[in-house]
Amino acid sequence: MGEHAGPGATTTGSLQRAVLARTLQHPFTLYPSAVGLLGLVGLLLFGPILPAALAAGAGLSAGLLHFLTQYYLRADRVAAAHLKEIHDRLEAQQREVMATLEEKLKVAAKQVNAKEYGLQAFDQLGMARTRFELLKSLLGERFKPTELTFSRYFVAGEQTYLAVLDNLDSIASRLQSVSAIDERHITARIAAIGRQKKIAPADEEEIEALKARLALREAQLERVNSLLTFNENAITEFDRVNNAITEVRGTRAQASVDLETAIAELEALAARARKLAA
Repeated sequence: MGEHAGPGATTTGSLQRAVLARTLQHPFTLYPSAVGLLGLVGLLLFGPILPAALAAGAGLSAGLLHFLTQYYLRADRVAAAHLKEIHDRLEAQQREVMATLEEKLKVAAKQVNAKEYGLQAFDQLGMARTRFELLKSLLGERFKPTELTFSRYFVAGEQTYLAVLDNLDSIASRLQSVSAIDERHITARIAAIGRQKKIAPADEEEIEALKARLALREAQLERVNSLLTFNENAITEFDRVNNAITEVRGTRAQASVDLETAIAELEALAARARKLAA
């Protein structure tokens, strides 16, 4: 699975940095400013000649005016465009993941050696999908799609949802690996060797190899358990967010403190997902 796009990118600080970067890199800021700087260099090199003075004054003024307008007067619009780009990337990742994930989890749920993990993972897929769809529906009822608040909350939920899908894909792959390790065969073989009156060096080597195989199995299952726990936390946070959204009132929807706290936790979970996947 690929790294999901910018976990934590919807927090206030990083969103402001994104707005600043987009404004500075906008052609209407960048190109006039570059012309103005060239004119300024010309003034320094050749003295007060008219073309250089005009280029410096007009270029720097136009670039600065565009920057101030975009950053201070149209910051919400710039931020919304930034969030839409994140959403488009995440949506493409979702389509890619969902194409095969459900079938992989169905297979994982049938594995004899770790069936309970596979069943939990399959259930989590349905729970996460239901809650994310509810989040989208509630946001659409309480906020206008053109509002920055809508975009920020939507992307936060989408990032967390994609993190859950990434985890489920990893779980399915790990359980497939575990299914090849027959714990009963290994323990039976170790017991059989232990009953021998004399254990040859080759037998001791075999026991070490069998124990190493069991250790690999346990390590994979521990990792699976950690990912499942993360997903359960994410599903709980979706419930909190959805509950908080239902409490939003007013014709011009305003976020409550509870909603802001819940959304911040979703953003933090999405950020943690990067470290968990590392």
